[in-house]
Order: sequence, then C-alpha cells, then structure tokens
Amino acid sequence: MLPVFQKIEANINHSFYVEHVKFRYFPNPLQFHPDVEILYVIQGTGTRFVGDSIDKFGPGDVVIIGENIPHVWYSDAKYINGNNDLISEVIFVLFKKEVFGEQFWDMPESKAIYKLIQLSQRGIKLTGETRREVAANMMSICEVKGFKRIILLMSILEAIAEKKEFLILANPVLQNSINHADSERLNRVYEYVVSNHDQKISLKQAASLANLSVPAFCRYFKKRTNKTFIQFLNEIRISFACTHLVEEDQPISKTGYRCGYDNVSFFIKQFKKVTGFTPLGYRKKYSV
Repeated sequence: MLPVFQKIEANINHSFYVEHVKFRYFPNPLQFHPDVEILYVIQGTGTRFVGDSIDKFGPGDVVIIGENIPHVWYSDAKYINGNNDLISEVIFVLFKKEVFGEQFWDMPESKAIYKLIQLSQRGIKLTGETRREVAANMMSICEVKGFKRIILLMSILEAIAEKKEFLILANPVLQNSINHADSERLNRVYEYVVSNHDQKISLKQAASLANLSVPAFCRYFKKRTNKTFIQFLNEIRISFACTHLVEEDQPISKTGYRCGYDNVSFFIKQFKKVTGFTPLGYRKKYSV
C-alpha cells in the first residue's frame, strides 16, 4: 500500500485541526501524514485499511492513526451508488506531537500519553466504555474554544492511555516501505478489489492494474503490504462476509457466493482462517 502524502495545516488561530464533516461517502485516497489522527464515525459504514489491517467500520467507531501510517476508508457501495439519502458523518482531530514541545513529553505526567502516541503508529481501535467516553468528548471538542480545546484533547488521550481499552490494528513493518513516487499503482489495485470483491479477480488482472508482470507484481505487493495478493483478496472478501452474516439472515452458501466464493467449503475454510470462527459461529456470536 503506497499512499499519497497529505500535508495538513492547522488554522492560524489553533495549534491543531478539528473538523466535523458530512458527505455521501469517504472520498480520500490511500494516504499518510505526519499528524496523529483521532477519527470518530457518527454515520457511515465501509471498509477501513490501516497499515496491513483490513476491517469493517460503522457508527460509533473511534480510531487513532499515528504518524505516517498508510490508511484509507472506503464507504460501502450503497453510499456511492445507491439512490438514497444515506450520508457519512465524522469528527476528526489532527495534531503534531511537536506542537507541545519536547519538554512537555519529558515530564513524568506525560509519559503514558507519549507511549500511546508511539503505539498509535500501528493504528488503535477503541473499545468498551472508553470508546463511548471519547466519542462524547469528540462531540464536545468541536464546540469548545481556546485553551479548553487543548484540555479536552489531553483528557481524551489520558483516558485512552490509562484505561487501555483498545485493539492494535496493524503490524509495525509497513511504515518503512512508504514510497511517494508510485502511490497511484496500488491505489488502483485497492479500489478495484473493494469494488469487485464479489467477482472473479485473477492475479493477472491485479498485475495489469499495476502495470507489472505477474511475478513482479507478486514480489512488489508482498514487499509493500506484508501480504500476498491472494491473502489480501481473501481478507477483503471475508470482511464483507462478516457484515452480511450479522446484518442479513441468508444461507451461508449465499453469503459466500456474494463475496466471490463459488465453493462453500472453500469459503468456510477461508472464513475460519481469517476470523477464527466458522461463518455460523461468527453469526451466533455477533448477531444482535
């Protein structure tokens, strides 16, 4: 995953960036930036990529994306193609840790937050009561002004650092493979796979999108994403299958077929490999 570098400028009257936005679907390409990002999803569903992590997102999700880690949010097709009134809505905060100065991070009271920021370079997804607390504070941070905004940001970070209710999303190796020059190459592959996960997708098709031979593409993709293309494709398909299993009461075979698997036995095998559950076991555990 080779992303587009994104430079984010804070408003001249603020030391960090806060925005509450609504749009039909997430528009961003695969990107990275030197800011730490906290993002709260109010409305919208889709697939989230952080480093080598692939996961579905939905309302209530709160994640922290550290410095220079590749990431992108792809909205579900119903937001992009559907003739409906669906919207996506998010609040995000972006800040550079340097804005607080080196002496601030050297203080004993700041050590836990500093460790959290370092850990966020692998991506963090909040869970439990901390997620609900931070979501409420993300709503509030849009409303406060002046020094109260800094206090609220530190309260958010302190709550996360102290309670440790979160999941680590990605392995730490991808950051070193960032290359500005060819970001478009794997953006094309990503977008194609997400949009066509329910169709037959061959290595030859993927390689052609990257303008490489199949052997060269396999080496290239593994080096940049820490995964084989087939592993990546299966994880995308299984992430969509997870959503179908929880939201819809349809036969397991139909779920597999809708996600690009013609053979139900192979679908069940891949599902268990990725999630640790059988499709039926996953539905029983996570269905409301």
